[in-house]
Amino acid sequence: MNLNLELMLPEAFLLISALLMMVIDLVISDRQKNSFFSNLSIVVIAITMLLTSGTVSMESNLAFNGFIKKDLMVVLSQLLLLISGIFAVLLSHNYIEKFSLKYKGEYYYTLLFALLGGMLLVAANEFSTLFVSLEVMSISVYILVALFKNDYRGKEAALKYFIMGSVGAAILVYGFAILYGLTGVTTYDGVSELVNKNGVTLALLFSIALVAVAFLFKTGAVPFHMWVPDVYHGAPTPITAFMGATVKVASFIAFLRLFFPVFVSFAKNWTPAIELVAVVTMFAGALLALNQSNLKRMLAYSAVSHTGVILAAFVTVPALASFVVLFYLFVYVFVTLAAFGMLSLLTTKGLKGESVEDWGGLYKKSPFLALSAVVIFMSLAGIPPFAGFWAKFYLLTALLREGFITLALAVVLSSLMSLYFYLKPLVYAFMRGESDLSVSYNIRDYAVIGLSTLAILIIGFFPNLIVKFSLLGVISFVRGLI
Repeated sequence: MNLNLELMLPEAFLLISALLMMVIDLVISDRQKNSFFSNLSIVVIAITMLLTSGTVSMESNLAFNGFIKKDLMVVLSQLLLLISGIFAVLLSHNYIEKFSLKYKGEYYYTLLFALLGGMLLVAANEFSTLFVSLEVMSISVYILVALFKNDYRGKEAALKYFIMGSVGAAILVYGFAILYGLTGVTTYDGVSELVNKNGVTLALLFSIALVAVAFLFKTGAVPFHMWVPDVYHGAPTPITAFMGATVKVASFIAFLRLFFPVFVSFAKNWTPAIELVAVVTMFAGALLALNQSNLKRMLAYSAVSHTGVILAAFVTVPALASFVVLFYLFVYVFVTLAAFGMLSLLTTKGLKGESVEDWGGLYKKSPFLALSAVVIFMSLAGIPPFAGFWAKFYLLTALLREGFITLALAVVLSSLMSLYFYLKPLVYAFMRGESDLSVSYNIRDYAVIGLSTLAILIIGFFPNLIVKFSLLGVISFVRGLI
């Protein structure tokens, strides 16, 4: 029995810390909880990052008899999740001060449980481990969305997310059950070996379709995107940022690490479907975002469009797709955290600050925020020299190299369409009269916005920094498949 427990030290520390916070919550006065648990959560996540860094290896390492598999791609993904977790905690402190929350302790340790689920999800190498990890993350996020007592939007969003998430989970389990019935094993390696040996059957194709649909639910691809705008709009803004960054990274990396080892030999069977879903998703997201005046809903449909763009990478060869997806997610995390971080800072009671009209005259009130908005929205649009340009550049290069010219044109056209709604808040910020929105100063929110914007600029001017890490991660991942 190969448990290899030292490989799981970061996850064990995070789990024990979250459980201890549940006990501490019973003895801390309510007045101190927000600052205490916010600071404690940052310390816990920072230590988890150090422990995770200690597991860096170019070789694939197994734990719990192969149920967990860690290589450099997993470690990089986990560090990205932890960074987004720290930023979500930083944003949460000021948001909880503005919108009173009764369950402050519960909020922070539930967020840690969501992070734990995400970390295990990207490291999963077996069906039941993947499913349990996915549900730990998902159920924690359902709770976080609904936790603010007087927020009717959050309650509605949580219910919709729970229902749609349950449907996705049921479909995933059904797909896994069929695969287990066909092969008699649940580890990726074991399933891959038997699937390749037995060849394509109708039952196999049906199971692949079910698993793919479940992940399309989780990533918000069309036609399974219905929950995205309502949940992004209704959730507390720091949790929206957390969902947009952490949940999307964990879901896409888990999708990639499941599909390429297990189903790569049948790529010709599912590539046309992925190509169709990618094109429809990127255009549907862009079209639906055009007339949105609420910035959270606009960014939600933008997230749908970006999901389509990321899915486009899956039609290329596994190594190339893995590199493009990993690099794109590195960029997307910082852009998402910066965008929703700015909304979290500007939103006041009565939910003022979410409408694009509220951004009128923002440059005169806060040049820093207005200029940061330029970097954020132009990066989302893929305009050089910002990081988003390189994410789409490497995707287009991969698509053209593999001969997917039509798909590459679709990515370019959807990006051009998105310019309209990304420019809208900038027009209000720089060219319209001042609204009555007051801009407050909060060091934690400004730190998230500033550091994320700085990361976007650094990646934009020095993309090779992330390119090298992404390539090493892919090499480690592919080496583990051989």
